[in-house]
Amino acid sequence: MNNSLYEYIDPITSPYEAFVVDTKFAELPVPTHWHYYVELLYILEGEVDVAINGRVLTAETGSVVLFPPKSVHGIDFANGCTKTKYDVIKFDPANLPTSKLDETDIRTILHGLDNTGASLLISPKDLSQWKMRSLFESIIKENQSRDYAYSLMISSDLLKILGYFVRIWKKEGLTPSGKGVHPSYELHFDMISEYIDSHYFEPLTVEKLAAMCNVSHATFSRNFQKRFGMSCKEYITSTRINIAENMLHFSNYDIAFIAQEVGFTDSSYFIRCYKKLKGITPKQVRKLSEDRKQIVS
Repeated sequence: MNNSLYEYIDPITSPYEAFVVDTKFAELPVPTHWHYYVELLYILEGEVDVAINGRVLTAETGSVVLFPPKSVHGIDFANGCTKTKYDVIKFDPANLPTSKLDETDIRTILHGLDNTGASLLISPKDLSQWKMRSLFESIIKENQSRDYAYSLMISSDLLKILGYFVRIWKKEGLTPSGKGVHPSYELHFDMISEYIDSHYFEPLTVEKLAAMCNVSHATFSRNFQKRFGMSCKEYITSTRINIAENMLHFSNYDIAFIAQEVGFTDSSYFIRCYKKLKGITPKQVRKLSEDRKQIVS
């Protein structure tokens, strides 16, 4: 079983991905994962709960959701819902044009969304003045046809969608800018996040990770907090808990075994950490997952 949260997407062969998910043919939940792409959802039918870096938002029919680059996210049925259908668009923000004259540089904004409090879900009411549905349809159609200059057409529609988000963030007074981390640390932290994701089951210390970046413990910890909005220790625990959540949904392993597999030597401590982050115990998650499978079948 591959429990890694990281989802690799080839930016050369797949600069864009656009498709429709229908639970008549695809199962939920979508396991918790992260990638360097931006991901957008348009909910066509039903309701889903979307988890974004520990926050859970309920998206109803007609809502649009944005998952920022490197955000840990997953998708599940909302309480009482057993079927849904939604559009999915994934794209590499590096393909978006830079803004030299305008005050809004969308690539900088997208990479600076973490822990700003900016709205990542737009309700149908807030979307009523915009033709968001047609933009999603156009992007999916262009991605399927791959006609001449399709990437220009997709980029144009994506900028309109993102422009609507930016206007909402501006009204909220939360227009993000940079992360407050020196650019020289960005590659280090990309490497560290991937390393934690692939070595979560091992004993991990802040001292060891700081040494991998060739910086002091204090410098590493300070910049890690700025970049991820949490301490390195909290990030490691969060990664382990997210992987445990996937195992609770997609395996029959008992809770004590899962605790050991994700790097906890004490099952009781694992349960406390899980409830603190998810607001529910591992046993309750397993029961809800089993009950939902019985309803669907």
